[in-house]
Amino acid sequence: MHALCLLEQAAERSITSTEPGQTGERALIAIQLRDGTMAELGPLLPEDGELMREGLSHMSEQSRFARFGSGRSTLNEAEIQYLTDVDQVSHVAWGATIDDQPAGVGRYIVGDDGRAEIAVTVVDEYQGRGLGRALFDALVASARGSGIHRLWFSIQPWNRAVLRMMEGFAVSYDEEEGMLSGTVDVAAVPRGDRDDEYVALLDRYRQGWTSD
Repeated sequence: MHALCLLEQAAERSITSTEPGQTGERALIAIQLRDGTMAELGPLLPEDGELMREGLSHMSEQSRFARFGSGRSTLNEAEIQYLTDVDQVSHVAWGATIDDQPAGVGRYIVGDDGRAEIAVTVVDEYQGRGLGRALFDALVASARGSGIHRLWFSIQPWNRAVLRMMEGFAVSYDEEEGMLSGTVDVAAVPRGDRDDEYVALLDRYRQGWTSD
């Protein structure tokens, strides 16, 4: 899976979703990871460009290659705008932070055939804690709530992190030109405990309440 983008303001709190503040406070969903670390997830906003740059700077060359197909360490303004100024309908993006630091992003882009290409990225320091799976769950819930039935991804065949994350699901794999692609039906992924929270929060962002 390829692509990077992060957001802002993680804070340790109980595992409950925040409610919209009366002054436009940003709402996030707090998730406890496998090691007890608290992460916060929320839909991406256009002003998250600088945090995207920061997250990229904390990734190793190998991780950047796995996500972008190259070891590049910078993105130009057009790329940043493309990755952050999303409509949260045909292009959905969730970001995660841990202890106020950009930690990961998950996104999907709906194609002309109705399938959504999915991508998950976790900054090296926070890998191995289950954050990638949390972002994946948020994306699956978003897709299910939007009537999207099939997800697909394309990775380097040596990307074991993604392959481990997809274990237990009925994934159809195909290898071509050195890349491994996989397709999974949304219906084949069990509903998660937080699905309704993810869908409700995404709907609120789509309605634009966060800019009030």
